[in-house]
Amino acid sequence: MIQIYCVFLIGEPLLLDDKTQEFGFYRNEYVVSLSEDRAVAAAKIRTMKRLKHKEVRFIDGKPLTLKVEKIELGMPPWRLLRNEGFIFFPMDS
Repeated sequence: MIQIYCVFLIGEPLLLDDKTQEFGFYRNEYVVSLSEDRAVAAAKIRTMKRLKHKEVRFIDGKPLTLKVEKIELGMPPWRLLRNEGFIFFPMDS
């Protein structure tokens, strides 16, 4: 059965603009999927595509990791129309 999922992702590390400090981010991604596993995969793909439109840089030798913090099932359909942004946070050294 097709469901609407909210996948809450945490991504790290990356660089913003010309800064040298490492940042991470939080993001909600809303997807329609047949299963939780497929929802997570779709959310990660969409998030990576959206990152390409931001002024972020990936760090050589430190691959970006996307972790699933939480998954909510049964979201209202209007949530699919939302394009929530990224919430960036500085990473501790």
